[in-house]
Amino acid sequence: MKRLRIGLVAPGIPRSATGPAFWIKELSAGLCDAGHSVTVAAGDAPVRRDKPDPTVGIDRRARVVLFPARSYLEWRLHYNPSLKRWLRDNIGGFDVVDIQGVWSFAAAHAAHACISAGVPYILTPHGQMAAWDWNKKYWPKRAFFELVSRDVWRAAAAIRFVSHGEVERSQVSPGERGTVIPYWVSLGPNPLSRGANASVKAQIGIPESSPLVIFFGRISAQKGVLEIVLAFDRLWRRRPALFLAIVGPQDGSYGAQVLRAIAGLPCKSNIRVLRPVYDQRKYDLLSVASLFITLSKNEGLPITVLEAMACGVPVVITAQANIPEVGLYGAGRIVPNEPGAVAAALEALLEDPAALQRMSERARRLVAERFSPAVVLPKLAALYERVATNGLSRAAGSVPGSEQARGTAVEG
Repeated sequence: MKRLRIGLVAPGIPRSATGPAFWIKELSAGLCDAGHSVTVAAGDAPVRRDKPDPTVGIDRRARVVLFPARSYLEWRLHYNPSLKRWLRDNIGGFDVVDIQGVWSFAAAHAAHACISAGVPYILTPHGQMAAWDWNKKYWPKRAFFELVSRDVWRAAAAIRFVSHGEVERSQVSPGERGTVIPYWVSLGPNPLSRGANASVKAQIGIPESSPLVIFFGRISAQKGVLEIVLAFDRLWRRRPALFLAIVGPQDGSYGAQVLRAIAGLPCKSNIRVLRPVYDQRKYDLLSVASLFITLSKNEGLPITVLEAMACGVPVVITAQANIPEVGLYGAGRIVPNEPGAVAAALEALLEDPAALQRMSERARRLVAERFSPAVVLPKLAALYERVATNGLSRAAGSVPGSEQARGTAVEG
């Protein structure tokens, strides 16, 4: 395989960005393992902030260039003149560039720099082209797409989706350039050790013998956290020994709404709302979880679900999480986003420890066979090589091992 000079461009890589930022961390390490030269270029939070937002830890073999915003408004708009200048001056040194996300000036500046320098680029939307994401700010996003992002979309050598569900919900067709290559995660600690660390539960005030349902991710409407709380309240009334842990950054007013809802429920003493955790601490919490839950309303592909299954934790998800393999492998349950149905599914699983153990084994097998670096990285590396070889032509459909994708909503 040819050694490539790969640029990864993102509006930012703060830990609070959760999925996309941590994907860049995994991606850069995997590409370095494969022998490629990797540079991560991104904006950064303003230097003068009372609460700095740490970035994810990028592999030391990769080069990282960060450009602090001059103001908070500049950071929020993802308009970074320093990053724009750097891209203009340096983009010609890459064989291929992977632009992360759609709704940022960083993506537009990277694409325009690539076009000017004749460097082919891949666009990775991370679920941002779905109707759910558009409708959060429909008219501003529609205007931004028409004025800024449409040219970025059209000129991409390939558009890489991470699931077939993301393709189906895309509001703009990728045409022949679309391809589906998922994220990858590495297998976590052996499931035989799950539940063995009693001190982890003690640290968050949960009895050792109590089952624990856990959610990791941004506490946002997109993740259906309020519905998780309401479903837990129904189930707790029949299983008062059960606990729920909600772990992640809070999304503005929605996070406050979730906290108010919890405070008004009888089950509030059995719910733990925890700050974001990373690395080993995340594995520690997963090691004592009976089930993982997220009630996604829109995703590209939720990395936290893959991480839970990699640790042998069965999952309860919605169809909008875009992982139908959970049902095919028997690694958990796919449920409608309705508290009564969710509570019933959780109870049925918790009542059958033997079935949970089988699901644990199947969850790890699913990750190993469909979402491991050994399976996914060669497909993504082949896409990079094909795009680098063919230049700005439409090369995605002929990538070995990938699956061609077509959107159906709006012609790009």
